[in-house]
Amino acid sequence: MELPIFPLNTVLFPGARLPLHIFEERYKLIINTCIDEKRPFGVCLINESREAGTAAQPFKTGTTAHIREVQRLEDGRLNIVCIGGERFVIKSIAQETPYVIADVDGLRQERIEAKDASSAAAALFAEYVRLNLAMTNQWARTMEMPSDAGTLADFIGARLAVDVLTKQRLLEQISPELRLRGEIEVLSRAVHLLGTQVQVARAARWLGFGVMN
Repeated sequence: MELPIFPLNTVLFPGARLPLHIFEERYKLIINTCIDEKRPFGVCLINESREAGTAAQPFKTGTTAHIREVQRLEDGRLNIVCIGGERFVIKSIAQETPYVIADVDGLRQERIEAKDASSAAAALFAEYVRLNLAMTNQWARTMEMPSDAGTLADFIGARLAVDVLTKQRLLEQISPELRLRGEIEVLSRAVHLLGTQVQVARAARWLGFGVMN
């Protein structure tokens, strides 16, 4: 399958929402073509580990982006909202100008339950969200999470506040169980750190109340 490629400094997970402001001519061309033909485009993280002077290349594993909302602006610029579709891997580049078109294969992930990993990851992610809200003195609401292991792994991966290379490694992991276990490691470290930070923040707030009195 041939797919126009949009290299970005972000990682799109299946099911995730991606708003974009389109202003470069080549990307306006991509998006308008996809709108007219009612087809997706591919989002790939830009690979920054290249030799000096060479053109930026995308990572080979990316996600199809399906356009759901379009707002047309002056000078042909657009605001769009996309939803991540399925993973793919670039086999070869079919066209480089005016924009990249790649020959890609879809990546099908395993359909497994992974109950233990799913339960552990969901519980850690709920605590991760609660602690992040507690940092700004907010209360967490009940969060509904997907029951399917692969969908849950992508749901968590899209919402983790980690660097893009960590997200890319998670995206490239086809096994939902291994992806969940990778997220459990990340979440365990984050929850430990956030727990300490929340305690410090609460102590500072109580100290402030004491000074006010």
